Amino acid sequence: MAISSHSSQTPEYMDSISLGGRYRIVSQLGTGGFSRTFLVQDLHLPNHPRCVIKQLKPQTMEPQSLEMARRLFDTEAQVLYKLGSHGQIPTLLAHFEENQEFYLAQEYVEGRQLSWELSKKKPRSEAKTIQLLVEILEVLAFVHQQQVIHRDIKPSNLIRRYRDGKIVLIDFGAVKQVSKQKTDSDTDITNLTVAIGTQGYMPNEQLAGKPRFSSDVYAVGMIGLRSLTGIHPKRLRDDTDTGEIDWKRYAPEVSPEFAAALDCMVRYDFRDRYPTAVEALTALRDIPIPPCDESDLTEMEPSLQETMLEMIPSGGLSGGVGSGSTSGPYRDFSSSLADGYVSPASFDPTISLTADDGPSFPSSEQSAPAKPSVWRSPVLITAMLAFGALLGSSAVFLRADLLSAWQSEADARPEMLRPISTIGVSRLPAMVQAFLSPEEQTKRAIREGDRQFGQKNYAEALKLYEQALSLQSDRPEAHLGRCNSLNALGQSNEAIVACNDALAYRPDYPEAIRGRGNAFEAQERLLEALRFYEQAVRLDPQLADAWLDQGRVLQQFGRSVEAIRALDRAIALNRNLVEAWTVKGYAQWNLGRYDAAIESLDKALQIDPAYQDAVDLRQTAQDRFGR
Repeated sequence: MAISSHSSQTPEYMDSISLGGRYRIVSQLGTGGFSRTFLVQDLHLPNHPRCVIKQLKPQTMEPQSLEMARRLFDTEAQVLYKLGSHGQIPTLLAHFEENQEFYLAQEYVEGRQLSWELSKKKPRSEAKTIQLLVEILEVLAFVHQQQVIHRDIKPSNLIRRYRDGKIVLIDFGAVKQVSKQKTDSDTDITNLTVAIGTQGYMPNEQLAGKPRFSSDVYAVGMIGLRSLTGIHPKRLRDDTDTGEIDWKRYAPEVSPEFAAALDCMVRYDFRDRYPTAVEALTALRDIPIPPCDESDLTEMEPSLQETMLEMIPSGGLSGGVGSGSTSGPYRDFSSSLADGYVSPASFDPTISLTADDGPSFPSSEQSAPAKPSVWRSPVLITAMLAFGALLGSSAVFLRADLLSAWQSEADARPEMLRPISTIGVSRLPAMVQAFLSPEEQTKRAIREGDRQFGQKNYAEALKLYEQALSLQSDRPEAHLGRCNSLNALGQSNEAIVACNDALAYRPDYPEAIRGRGNAFEAQERLLEALRFYEQAVRLDPQLADAWLDQGRVLQQFGRSVEAIRALDRAIALNRNLVEAWTVKGYAQWNLGRYDAAIESLDKALQIDPAYQDAVDLRQTAQDRFGR
C-alpha cells in the first residue's frame, strides 16, 4: 500500500491504514532522503503494542533504483537482526515487502534524544562527559565487534531510555558491513563511495566516502567536545598550524589524561585515532574520574504544592475585598502554609471570627458555631486560596459569583468544612474544578500550561496541555503546547506528532508549522526544517521566532547574507531576541564584517550578559582586535 507523503494526516484517515496486514498507523514520526518512519500498533498481539515501522521508498520505480532500494533494505534488515540481541539497540521485529515498497518493524524506544541533554549550550563537567562517552562506547564497541560501522553517530540518534536511563543507539540505515565489502589490502579502504553522515560529526575520510571504524570514534569524540565545551561541533575551529580541532581554550580545567583521550578520538588523520570503539572505551575507563560537583546535581522540578504556593495572591488571605493585611489566624495560616504544612490549630473551620484579630472558639456546650461573615468565612478563604492558585494574583476577588456558589455548595455539603489539613493543598484545584464548565477548565489548563512553559517548567506544562486535551481534544492551541513542550524536552519524534495533530484541526497554523520545523532541526534535518520556517513566515510575517529560526538554519548552511536578512526581520519585530543578535554577529563575522559583528554581539550582551555564544565570539574579537 502506498502511503501519502503528507505528515499532517488526520487520525481518522491514519486509523484506516494498515501495513503488512497487521500494523495500523498511529502517526508519521519523520521522513528522510530514503525513508519514512511511522508509529504503529501491532494488531496481531494482545493490547496492540506500539512499534516503529520504517519504510524504504525508492526514488523512482525504475528497475535499477528499485533494486538498489531492495539491496539497502536487505542490508539493514540483516544488520538489525544481528545487532538486535544487544539490550541497547532496538530489536527488529519483522521485515517485509509490499507493493514494491519495503518495511522494517522495530521496537519502539520511549525516551528522549541526547540532543536534549546537550541543547542547553552549557559546558558539562569532565566527570559527566566521561560517563556519557563510556555509555555510548559500550554500545558502539558491540557494534564494531560485529564488523559494522554505524556512520551516523550523533546526539539525535542516541536515546536516553525512560525506563532505565540507559543510552540506546538507533537508526542503522547508514550502516556499513566491513566483512562483506571488498577492500584494498594495503590501505584497508572499503569500496563505498557514497558519503553518508552528519556535518560536524563526520570526519574527512567519511566525507570522501571511505568510512572506517575510527570514523564512528571521531563522532563520539565530537559529542564529548560538545558536552565538555557546550559548543556545537560545527562552531569549533581548527588550529591553523596543526589542522587539529582547537577546543582546549573552551575547557581549560580538563585533566591532561582526558584531554589526550579526546584528542586521540578526533584526530584529523584516521590513522592517529583509536582504531575502534573498543580501544577508545579502554582508554576512557583508565582515566581517574574526578568527583562530581554541584553542577552535576539534577534539578528537581517544583511540586504541584510549590507551584500553587507561588501563585497565592500577594495581598494576603484576610480582611475584606482587596485587603493587603495579614493578621491573626490568617497570618498563622499563611506562615504554616509556607512551611508546607497546615495544622488544624492554624486553620480550624469551626473558628468564629470577630472584628478583632483573634479568633473566638465555640464552647463544647454550643450545638453549632455561629456562621462567620461572608468575607471572613474559612470556607470562603479556602475557596479564595484555590481560586488564587487557579486564576492567579487578585483575580480571585473578581469571581464573586463563583465564590458565592462555593459558599452555597459548602452549606449543602458539610464535608466541605473539614479542616484543610485533611483536604490537602494539592486537592484544592480539583475541588474548585467542579464549579467550572469543561470549556472553562480547558481554557484554564491551557493558560496555566502557557505560564509554566514561559517559566521553563516544560514537564508540568506538558501535563497541563494533556489535561486540556482530555477535556476537549479538538483544541489546536493545546496540541501546539504539547508540541512545543515536547520539543523543549528533547522528544522531537513525539513533537512532530503533536504538531501534526494541531495542523489536522488548523491546517494553516504558522506556530505549529514552526514547531514542526523545530523538531526537524533537533533531528539535524536542516533542509526540511528550513522549509517549514519559510512556510511559517509566509503565513504570518509577524512571527519573529520563525524569522529567527530561519536565520539560524541559513547560517548553519553558510548562507550568511540570507541569514542576516531573516534575522533583521526577527529583530525588527522583537529587539530583545538575544539569539537573533548573536547569530547575526556570527553571520557578519563569517562575511568579514567585523565591526558590524562586534556591534551585534554587544547588543546581544546588553540583553543577556551571560549568553555563552555571544560571550565566546566577543572574546574572540577582543583577542583579535583588542576591543
